[in-house]
Amino acid sequence: MTARRSLLLTALACCLATAHARAQAAEPAPAGKGNDPAYRLSPGDTILVNIFNEPDLTATQTLGREGDVRLVLIGEMTLGGKNIREAEGLLEAAYRDRQFLKQPVVAITVTAYNPREVSVLGAVRTPGTVVFPRDSTSLDIVEVITRVGGFLPVSKSDAVAITHRQPDGTEKTIVVNLENIITGRRQAGRERANISVYPGDRVWVPERLF
Repeated sequence: MTARRSLLLTALACCLATAHARAQAAEPAPAGKGNDPAYRLSPGDTILVNIFNEPDLTATQTLGREGDVRLVLIGEMTLGGKNIREAEGLLEAAYRDRQFLKQPVVAITVTAYNPREVSVLGAVRTPGTVVFPRDSTSLDIVEVITRVGGFLPVSKSDAVAITHRQPDGTEKTIVVNLENIITGRRQAGRERANISVYPGDRVWVPERLF
């Protein structure tokens, strides 16, 4: 066996061992809640952190307002905005680089998702809140309006206000003409304009003044 082939086989064995260890470290997710590795963690999410062969380091944490958690040995870590695989890699690096563990294998399971919703008020059929699907980080405004039953006959659909809270805490409101957007979507050959809303946004649909 050549030296190169031996190195390749060794590397493959290490990869398989790590994958097996990660699978063993992971706890089953609650019914109906898969552990999608691409899901991005957000404040309010509750996670179960398991480390292979290190049961004393198992922890259940809820991400704080800044997306932070506090774990045994490594202390505070910011996981918000990272997908599950990125968060696992970050924790593995922390335990390894600080020389607490030689080859840590971390598995993260989301056990509870922070409710994420947008409020829709004004001249729509069923004013209230629209809850985001678990793995969605944004929704198209037309879908949001559809999910609250659509516009009323008196709706001023060409002046819908969307208010979004920015990272610095300030709010920004834009006014969009959904009448044109919806009409454009229904006409073949016209470019579709997509306007996204995000968790915590507020949508206001005014009434027409006759």
